[in-house]
Amino acid sequence: MEQDYSYLQDKKILITGGLGFVGVNLVKKLLAMDIEPTIMDFTSDLRSIDKHYIPFDLDSLPFYNIDIRQSEKVVAIVQNISPDFVIHLAGMTNLEKTFEKAELAIDINLKGSLAILKGSKKTNLNNFVFLSTSDIYGGINPPFREDQLAQPASPYSASKAATEMFLIMFYNVYKIPVTILRSFNLYGKYQPPERVIPFIIKKLLNNEEVPLTKGEQKREFNYVDDLLDAILRSLFFKNSQGKILNIGSGLSISIKEIAMCIAKKIGKVDKLKIGALQYRENEIWDMYCDNSLARNILNWEPKVSLDEGLEKTIEWYRSIK
Repeated sequence: MEQDYSYLQDKKILITGGLGFVGVNLVKKLLAMDIEPTIMDFTSDLRSIDKHYIPFDLDSLPFYNIDIRQSEKVVAIVQNISPDFVIHLAGMTNLEKTFEKAELAIDINLKGSLAILKGSKKTNLNNFVFLSTSDIYGGINPPFREDQLAQPASPYSASKAATEMFLIMFYNVYKIPVTILRSFNLYGKYQPPERVIPFIIKKLLNNEEVPLTKGEQKREFNYVDDLLDAILRSLFFKNSQGKILNIGSGLSISIKEIAMCIAKKIGKVDKLKIGALQYRENEIWDMYCDNSLARNILNWEPKVSLDEGLEKTIEWYRSIK
């Protein structure tokens, strides 16, 4: 069912992490609907950002270049913006398992999120949407359900799980409206090439070999537009508040299969080097979600098939090659 987003036209929307992969896609979508969001992100040098990955004129938008670890400044800025909606995408995504990364994850993902929330709660906040991650499930058996006990396997995923708990506590105790969306693997336009799908695409478009494991591990992959739809729906459906919702297709595919699919579309199957790499230690062999809660609460469903999404993504990477 198509959702009418006209209710957002006169609302103040703050997007943290607005220059990240999900953020730029969301900003672009809102601008196409004549909705101007406020962006908060942090980069030490804006000139260093590849303009291919910013599909709008940043100078024409309200933009705050600030590290969310600067808590007092962040609280003051958010209070001054006085947003109706906060879509909190900013965070550290490093999956390294070290004490140094643990402290960074706590400072950015937990303390930074609390600073954004603290600034928001003193405004006329309609909802605070937090983008969490499927990584908090760890190695439990799929399909992953929201009521299962989280088993985070990295400082990153542990900090996300801790942030979820704080947000739910603030909802229950102080009635601050929050919705938590656990996103599963994403791909699409404007995604940096470090992730597996754009990594494979860019290598093949450059006629380079692609070293992979045997690729038996399975993941679900979701086109970014489906997540954007869930985010915007969560602003409208008040019964999403106080909830944790899986946002994913519920379908998994092996890394080998998806690599072959991409290579066939590009015509470079011979460049795939299946088995050239060893599996990671403690590899998780299958990850996919039960998305029935999001379907029921948000009246949401994934719309972009893997085949269609890959075609769109490959076409975009061709355009910037």
